[in-house]
Amino acid sequence: MIPIYCLTLNHKKAPIRVLESFTLTDPQSALIQLKKEGAEECVIVQTCHRVEIYASGSNVSGELLKEFLRNSTNSAYPLEPYAELFEGYDAVRHLFYLAAGLESVIVGETEILHQIRESLERAKILGTAKSTMESVFSAAINCGGVVRRETSISKGSISLGNVVIKIITEKLGSLEGRKLVIIGAGRIGSMVAKSVPRKGTVTIFVANRTYSRAERLASEVGGRAVHFDGLKEVIADADAVVCATSSPHPILKKEDLEGLKLNGLLILDVSNPRGVDEGIKHVGGVELIDFDLISSIAKNNLRVRKKAVKEAERIIEDSLRALIGRLKLGDRKTNFEMLMRWAEVKRREAVDFAFRKCAFTEDQKKVIEEFTYAFMRDIIFSIANSGAKSEGFE
Repeated sequence: MIPIYCLTLNHKKAPIRVLESFTLTDPQSALIQLKKEGAEECVIVQTCHRVEIYASGSNVSGELLKEFLRNSTNSAYPLEPYAELFEGYDAVRHLFYLAAGLESVIVGETEILHQIRESLERAKILGTAKSTMESVFSAAINCGGVVRRETSISKGSISLGNVVIKIITEKLGSLEGRKLVIIGAGRIGSMVAKSVPRKGTVTIFVANRTYSRAERLASEVGGRAVHFDGLKEVIADADAVVCATSSPHPILKKEDLEGLKLNGLLILDVSNPRGVDEGIKHVGGVELIDFDLISSIAKNNLRVRKKAVKEAERIIEDSLRALIGRLKLGDRKTNFEMLMRWAEVKRREAVDFAFRKCAFTEDQKKVIEEFTYAFMRDIIFSIANSGAKSEGFE
């Protein structure tokens, strides 16, 4: 089996200033360059909270990926204290955990599935993801969907937008009669805006470099679009400001607030790179909450989802065994599928016979169906998986 590596730099170990320094400005060009440097296949998953490089090929190594990321970003920070490297089976497992939402800042959030799917599609278009990466990523995406359908991992306030609005509500006491300014009408800005409760008298202002995008989002949430040159005036009368941009430079600076009479203005920065100048925290009447603090608040989400996490881990391990079985089969896939069909016919006959002989409840039938199928599947996959360890996956 071709070795698979994953180099990840994410919110768990890296502060936002480190993450933004290792952010790839052009993931498409990076994929093409990495292939030139020896990767047979590669995919880059890059979000506000992580930079992850997946690569496979006989010439790929952990050191190659580290050197590639250093050279591609010229970060002033050392990579080792913040990055993690996974190989083979561990790399695949990490991707499955990521797709299931277990690696997210907000455990169980659904946005990561969309981002992984986009990353795969980008690599396929560029020709850097073929049979191996497509199989692994497609299986991870499918597993992520199953986890969300079959567990409560995604129930409740689990998006970054929900957390931001919850923080604002707790800080201000209530959103009633409040004025909220959202800078940035992209994915995160939209998430925050759409998390504001529709009931109540909160007023939402949306500002964006492209005014038409601000108008579109404001229309969707019943808010008002604001031109950038009128932003200072709106902030002067606001209760809270959320900066959710992807600009390479700070959007909100200390001098932007000078001369304003502020009394308890709350500013939350969820941008990547940071969109708010850190000097703003020294402006009187302002409280700045940056992404690192938001991450620490969001960790409480994990404690209340422990049961769902355990259920998700079980589903992931089952899905991993199934994937490894398929990868291991290679050219024997047709024979394996024939064996699975034959085994399923025999299982079906046995189960139907048992159901005719005994009066089972619907719940009991469901348990019997799930147990017999899992038992049949695991026996066949255990045969297919034999030798997987020596081929780089276990």
